[in-house]
Amino acid sequence: MFKQTKHNWAALVLSAALVLPLAGIAHPITVHAASDTQHHWARQVLSEWQNKGFIGGFADGSLKPDQSVTRSQLAALINKAYGFTRIAPIQYKDVQTSDWYYNDVAIASTQGYMEGYKDSTFQPDRQVSRQELAVILTTLKKLKSSSSANTMFDTQNSPQWSKGSIGAVLDSGLMKGDEKGFRPRDITTRAEAVTVLDRSMQAGSTASTVYNSAGVYGAESGSQPLKGNVYLNAAGSTLRNVTIDGDLILGAGIGEGDILLQHITVKGTTIVNGGGSHSIHIKDSTLSTMIVNKANGTVRIVSSGSTSIQQSTLQSGAILEEQTPTAAGFQNVTLASQLPTSSTVSLKGNYDAIDINSSGATLQMDSGSIDQLAVTTGTTNNRIALTSSSSINVLTVNAPTTVNGSGIINRAIIQSSGVTITPRVTQTTLANGITARLADHTVGAPQTATNPSPNNNNSSNNNNDNTQTVTTQPDTVQSATYQLGVSNGQAILPDDVNYAGLNRSDMKITVTLDGNPTPNLLRSLRFDAEQRMIEFTPLTADLSNYGKTVQITVERSGASSLLKDRFVGSFRLTAAYGQITDQAGKPVSGMQISFRRGTDVKTGPIVLTTDTDREGFYYADLPPGAYTGELQQDGYLITYMNMPVLATEYVQTDAIAIAKAEQDQIRIVLAWSSLPQDLDAHLYGPTVNGFGFHISPYGDESYSYRGDVYASINTDAMNGYGPEVITINKRLDGDYMYYVKNFDRTSPGTLGTSSANVQVYIGDASVPAKSYTITPSSGDAQFWRVFDIIVQDGKLHFVDHDNLWAVEPPYNNFGTVDDENEFEQRLQDQADRLPESVSLPYTTNLNETIKLITDQSSDPSIIQTVNTISSVPSGSGTRVTADTYLKASVQADNITLLHYNDSAAPVTFKVNLNLEVSNLKVSRDVIVHVPTLDQWLSDAALAAQQLIATNSNANTSALQTAVARQQALPSNATTSDKIAVLEQLKTVLASW
Repeated sequence: MFKQTKHNWAALVLSAALVLPLAGIAHPITVHAASDTQHHWARQVLSEWQNKGFIGGFADGSLKPDQSVTRSQLAALINKAYGFTRIAPIQYKDVQTSDWYYNDVAIASTQGYMEGYKDSTFQPDRQVSRQELAVILTTLKKLKSSSSANTMFDTQNSPQWSKGSIGAVLDSGLMKGDEKGFRPRDITTRAEAVTVLDRSMQAGSTASTVYNSAGVYGAESGSQPLKGNVYLNAAGSTLRNVTIDGDLILGAGIGEGDILLQHITVKGTTIVNGGGSHSIHIKDSTLSTMIVNKANGTVRIVSSGSTSIQQSTLQSGAILEEQTPTAAGFQNVTLASQLPTSSTVSLKGNYDAIDINSSGATLQMDSGSIDQLAVTTGTTNNRIALTSSSSINVLTVNAPTTVNGSGIINRAIIQSSGVTITPRVTQTTLANGITARLADHTVGAPQTATNPSPNNNNSSNNNNDNTQTVTTQPDTVQSATYQLGVSNGQAILPDDVNYAGLNRSDMKITVTLDGNPTPNLLRSLRFDAEQRMIEFTPLTADLSNYGKTVQITVERSGASSLLKDRFVGSFRLTAAYGQITDQAGKPVSGMQISFRRGTDVKTGPIVLTTDTDREGFYYADLPPGAYTGELQQDGYLITYMNMPVLATEYVQTDAIAIAKAEQDQIRIVLAWSSLPQDLDAHLYGPTVNGFGFHISPYGDESYSYRGDVYASINTDAMNGYGPEVITINKRLDGDYMYYVKNFDRTSPGTLGTSSANVQVYIGDASVPAKSYTITPSSGDAQFWRVFDIIVQDGKLHFVDHDNLWAVEPPYNNFGTVDDENEFEQRLQDQADRLPESVSLPYTTNLNETIKLITDQSSDPSIIQTVNTISSVPSGSGTRVTADTYLKASVQADNITLLHYNDSAAPVTFKVNLNLEVSNLKVSRDVIVHVPTLDQWLSDAALAAQQLIATNSNANTSALQTAVARQQALPSNATTSDKIAVLEQLKTVLASW
């Protein structure tokens, strides 16, 4: 929601007092450069932002570019630059409604790019570090997490909460390092914040143009291109002669005021959050889609000139008026399920299609006509009011509805009980077993047997299967010309005339295309007397004839014809098409698609069924309106897609078919309505080594261990509806948590109004084991915690939650994959420090710990344990008992020597070590050679002789005495004598 606010800023906070438009001012105001930025490295961008009104100076005229920026100040900067004004209530203990930053903090929280802390505080005065700024930018720009932080020497060991975001901003170029590194803990200055935010606005489609003050914007002539989104947030403004390649947001700051949009083209979505009972005037403009979502009250929208608005979705009460009946104006209009109960929508003009997906709403047709009006299955208590100057060509009612007033309905197709229609209906078709109240009498009879409509090519027009056509007498004297019920493929004569003996030769059938006679347009004409139906091969809507009107006239073929009257009806050539692919992007052929009228309609009458061709493309002749397609084929889950059929333009609607899971897999499918555009699925789960993984579309998209993928995201839908699919390939014992995040905080929709649905499929089952639908809510929570799974011995136990959260629920009690990788690396580094083999030196003492890793940088947190000590046979095959010489140390972390080797040859042992840290383990073997006692004596004597030779001027008598004693040992000296000489040599050598 947009809201205009004025703040009195203290001397040491960012000023927003100066708010200027970006373009279209005849005499733009120039703000003089601040006194302290003349020679600053960020002088140019600071000056630009000051001129745009995004940042203001202090009382002394300075900008203080090197002053630190706080969380509340950063929120104010972002909101001003990006034009964010949508707000929802917040409850932070340290943010009061009287604080200058209350609205900015509330907007930041609503938009989702800044959140509070677990203690329910926001800490508005806390300085923002560079790593915190990286996290905010990653959320703001929807960047993908990256491992590129490992390339910077000072971010390799950054915490998990910021490391992926640091990598993301490095990859995107939004933030950079220098010779000092990334400096993740350094405080962000005002100049740095402005520079980085300006860079972010230039990068990608999120760049925006903001008009916060009343004025005339755009070029005087021609068409000025505007990239990204445009925010118009001030009453009394005109936006003219522009082409917007993003969205146009008419903010709540417009209030009850007026806006003029003249000669503009919007390629994205036009979102109406403001405007009142006066009007938003749209003249000579082309809008692709429009969403009306005003928080309070009704907004009046007027189209005039050559304006064309292809698809309008009303989520709040509205008055739509066409002031140029011959122009396209409002084409398809949907009363969305989010429309509040008791809302009123008033229409003036000629509309191609109206779909009522709401409940408890009133559609008031003040004047004009509706070609196709459909009430969706599952809705309740809707009311349609017609005046004498309004009409409906085809009314399809799939839910209890009341139609009152005057006016004319040419054809009513009633497929639900509880329908009451007061205006005159020329022709009424009822589903089998359905009765309805027309004027002052009841029509239809339960369980009436009838013949179904024939199939047309690869489509089955099931709309009239098991239907009854009832007589509807006009309330005035019959004229010579009657309404002909026409659709693409058939025309039905009224049933209030005697057709006994009538056949095809009695009829003269003429056809026009947009008023031009086209005698050969209808092929394979035939007449079914019992059904009073003229059938023909359905016409294909292609680029050359799309949107054109086909008018069929049936009259007497001659004087002897049994047909006494004239009948006229028409339909537009419209259709739906698109491509169905699987999760790998490959076309799916032979996929059956069944269409129902309305958005998110999964039950009720099917109006048409078709199949995809070899390349996965489908084509369906459908009149204008909103439809839900049901995708079904062996080997695939039943999924749904929503699609509009426009009266004047082909719209390609593609969808992804979800293959069934394999026997041991768990597949989780998320779907929702058109808004919010981007919901994201998140899954926490256990890793092989007892840590926790977290996969999501913008973080880690999978969890793998040693080449095996344990869980992954298969599809990421970002334009509404879904599906978004996560698959668990291998079950690990432990706790899993699945939740949904509203990633698109800029669209009018919320989680509570998203109609989000989650289905869990186990193995190759076609029916979900669990299904969850979000409970409707008026709040603006960001997270929906759906369920947990506890896996024990491979068996699943579901814990249902269905809770909405303002902040992300805590989990992750066992660390993360990043932690696991870090510990594995540390463990590997420690293992690499172990020598492959070691020969014990003469300095080795009996019963003292022998450290196999002598590197002082060894990791003390890693537990090292001696597992086994085994003897390695000598070349002659001699093997000694291991515990004769070696055993594990008292702490069992290393080895000790029990006895000197007084044998004739060295002995060798294999020492198996276990290294462990935080449930991670690795095993290594170290070969340990124990030399003979004679070898140690020789080594020690040699070391003493080298000291004597290099220290000729020193007193080396003790060394010489020890060496002489070693040389005097007889060949048959006892072990005790040898040990005594060795100890003497070691003692003397140690003193040096």
